[in-house]
Amino acid sequence: MDIIHSVLSCLTGSSSENEPKVKTTPTRSEKDLASEFLTTLLTTDTTDPSLKKSLDETIHPTSWTSTLAQAILHGLENAITSGKTMGKAAADALVKATHEAYDFAKEHPIYTTILALGVLVVMAPWVLEVLGFGALGPIEGSFAAYWQSLYGDVPAGAVFGYLQRMGMVWGR
Repeated sequence: MDIIHSVLSCLTGSSSENEPKVKTTPTRSEKDLASEFLTTLLTTDTTDPSLKKSLDETIHPTSWTSTLAQAILHGLENAITSGKTMGKAAADALVKATHEAYDFAKEHPIYTTILALGVLVVMAPWVLEVLGFGALGPIEGSFAAYWQSLYGDVPAGAVFGYLQRMGMVWGR
């Protein structure tokens, strides 16, 4: 009779109160996973055979999400810009990535220029806003406001006018 109840509970999704409860591990946030992944990556030697296993246990290869990848990328960026001492794995990866990027740029100058221009186009609205070229005109207390104060009346065709127009068009 227990076999029939077991089969029926599997088919219907119901369970008996007498059945033992299955323990589930609490899910960890992507921030915690990224932190553990980075700690392992930044402190472990590449020759350590447990490195891959440890990283795979932290984050299963099929459980990557864009949020998790961004958290790891942000953590790596912070480690690099702050000059944090890295384990051999991360240091080797950084050296290799830098070398590969340099070689790619050297071998494909036109493609690299196109990529750089694309990045500039994407960042242009942000740069204009930071400089003070806002959607409603120069932002008070900004570089753009200071620059305009040097002109008084901005002459026709001035670079200032062009940048302000871009700020007004892109700042919407």
